[in-house]
This record gives sequence, C-alpha cells and structure tokens, in this order.
Amino acid sequence: MGRKIILCIAALTITLNTYAQNESLLIKGVLKEQGTGLPIPFANIWITNSSKGTAANASGEFIISIDAKYRIEKLKISCIGYHSRFVSIDSIKNKSPLVLALRTDASLLDEVVIKETALNPKEILTKAVESVNDNYLRAPFNMEFYSEIVATNVSTNKEFKVETILFGFSQGYSTAKKWVFEILQKRTSGEDPLKVIDYDYWPTFEIHNVDMISSSFKHGVINPKHLDKFDLKYAGVSTFDEDTVFNIEYFAPKPTKEITGFGIVPKVYRGNIYITTGTNAIVKHEITTDQFSYSIIYKNLEGKYFPYYISGERRTTATIMLSKITNSITLRSIETKHVKTLDYKTNEFENVNLVKFDESFWNTNYPIDIK
Repeated sequence: MGRKIILCIAALTITLNTYAQNESLLIKGVLKEQGTGLPIPFANIWITNSSKGTAANASGEFIISIDAKYRIEKLKISCIGYHSRFVSIDSIKNKSPLVLALRTDASLLDEVVIKETALNPKEILTKAVESVNDNYLRAPFNMEFYSEIVATNVSTNKEFKVETILFGFSQGYSTAKKWVFEILQKRTSGEDPLKVIDYDYWPTFEIHNVDMISSSFKHGVINPKHLDKFDLKYAGVSTFDEDTVFNIEYFAPKPTKEITGFGIVPKVYRGNIYITTGTNAIVKHEITTDQFSYSIIYKNLEGKYFPYYISGERRTTATIMLSKITNSITLRSIETKHVKTLDYKTNEFENVNLVKFDESFWNTNYPIDIK
C-alpha cells in the first residue's frame, strides 16, 4: 500500500508598515490555504542569510521587524505539509496588502511512495535519538524568543495577556544541557483572573518542559528505554523544508512517573513526533495529557536544528476553575558565534511584574494597532 504526497496550495496575506530607508520594515501577515481559506498555523518565516525570523500563531498570523540591512534578502516560509516559498523583501516592501500563492510542486517529492508495511516506528524513533549529536548543536548558543501568555477568564471570557521577550543561553544539546533565560521586556493588558491566587506567569515554563531532546532527564518516547511502554503507530509521511518527514503516533496505556517525569502522573499520555527521512531529525513533537499539552517545532539553520515555535496549554487544579491558560513562544533570533553566557542569577524565576515596561520597544516591534 502506498501513499502519494501532494502539496497543498496556500495563500499568504501580508500588511506592511514602511519606514525610512535606514529604519526597520514591519511586516504583518496571515497565512491561509487557498481554496479552503483555512489558516496555516505555526509556519516558520525566516529572513535569508540572517539569524532572525518569527512564526505564525494558531490563526496563521505573524509579525516581523526587518532591519534595513536585510531588505535585499528574502523571506523563507516553511510549514509541515507545505512546499517552502521564498519571497523577495524588496518586491513586497511597497505593496499593501499583498497576497502570495504557494503553488503545488509535485516535482518536489516526485510522487514519493512509501510502503507502510516496511516501516517500524520503534526503529525510526531509535535512529532519531541516535542522531541527536549530528542534528543539534552541541556548542553553546543564544536564542531570543517572544512569549504571549493568554489567561482567559472562564466566567467572562475576557483575556489577560502577558507578553515578554526572553533571552536564552544554552550550553548546547548534550546530555548535560541547561537552558537559562533572562526576561528583557514585558507588557501586560487586561484584568488578571488569577490575581486572587497570586499565580506566577512563568513564560519559560513550556521551553523547559518540551525541549528535552538531549536532556539527561529524558522522558517519554525521547528515551529509548521507555519505548516498550508505548503503543507506536506509523501515521503517514509529509513534507517540511524540502525534506520528507515521518509522523509517529504514540500512546502510553499505563503512564507512570518514570515515563512522564511528572510528580502527579497524568491519566492520559499520548503524542505525535515528526522525524525527517533524510537526517533522522526530530522536527516536531506534540504531547497531550489530561493536565497539559505541549508542542515544539524545530527549524534547520546551517545544518543544525533549533526550536522556532513552542506552545502549551496549562490545566492545573489551582487554575482550571478560574482561567484557561495558553502560552505561545516564537523565535526571534539565534546567535551561535558571539555567544553571551548567563548564570542562574537572572530574573527568569522572579515575578515577571518586576520587569519594567518599555513603551518604545513595544510600539516599534509589536504595535497593538496593527497586531
């Protein structure tokens, strides 16, 4: 039995704010699938020959600030299930609004056909873990993220938002991997529904819990020792960033603390993991339980994979009766050469409300009137 991969056609709608030639260009857009009009969520939008980019949110919307020196470059748009597209920044800087079509290119995969009966999900996952040292940078690096936490009041449906800019330092993807973050900027809006319980909106929580590819505390299917505890299923093949990817579904019939790594063992523990067929790299991982849900997507930069979009929904006993809490984290930049180290004396674990509000920064990079 075979499968023929056909790429979908998509449309990209972009609104632009132009400034003086020596200033930044601000681009706001939304990704939609042509024909259906459905949004394309979590796509990666990256400036070529740079270390800067962003990601679309769940509604396919994105916003990106482009420095003057990058105006001669292109935007590369990639998403699992879609053919990547390059768009010249110079060709769109004076057009508003702009609609771009991502056309089907059957020649990309040339009708890739894979026999499902020949695939072993356990072997695919094992190869992915064995290939971590080849696919993920082992040297120190910095990453900067934009986080948007939304707490929706379950009674009034009103939203409270905590937006932050996170500067991170990683020692590299090794068995002793450590992430340290500093909160650089903060903006809040709305009325906090969890103020009565003094809830701490920790913006880096999802990063620490889902980016565990090479952590010494590996849990779930990332740890080969746990694979026998899961029901694994090959769920098809797709495309991402000029590569094909396997989709493996997993389910733990009997979740335990050893498998999940959580003190309170969830009743349900399942997920999907996407692995490239060429490099055996994990490019997407989704985890769902009755207590939370996480998702992380990685992008390829100079032969190594880095997380560019992370999301989570928090469903704790203390908050679920008052509010629904989600966190969306998008990558802003990567630095692998001139790395700045951080120690644990940063403000990552302190009250986010202590971070001062810089109106100029937010008006320049994430203006509310066009967001």
